[in-house]
Amino acid sequence: MNRRPDVGLVFIDATAKAYLSITGKARISDDSALRVTAWRKNDDVWWPGGPNDPDVCVLIVEPITAKLWDGPSSAAVAAYEFAKARATGTEPDLGENRKSDVDMRQQSTQINDR
Repeated sequence: MNRRPDVGLVFIDATAKAYLSITGKARISDDSALRVTAWRKNDDVWWPGGPNDPDVCVLIVEPITAKLWDGPSSAAVAAYEFAKARATGTEPDLGENRKSDVDMRQQSTQINDR
């Protein structure tokens, strides 16, 4: 992480058809209080020693940009449009598909809708 702190995070909400991509700079923290705060019960499966396991650390990401996509509202419509596009050689009509870019570095955040 020290040599290459650039990271990308992707979050998908399949039900809402929303996709979030975040780029940023990461650093590793082995602060014990932060490990305890971030610890969830299911984490015991991977680290049986608990939050004080020497292999446990916390990855802190300072976001630089974020992109949010709203996809098509219906999976059936999307499947139909993809099949139609494949059969006809045309682009699928998936309705409105918005993407918002947020530059997290600026003091006043600017959002560009595309």
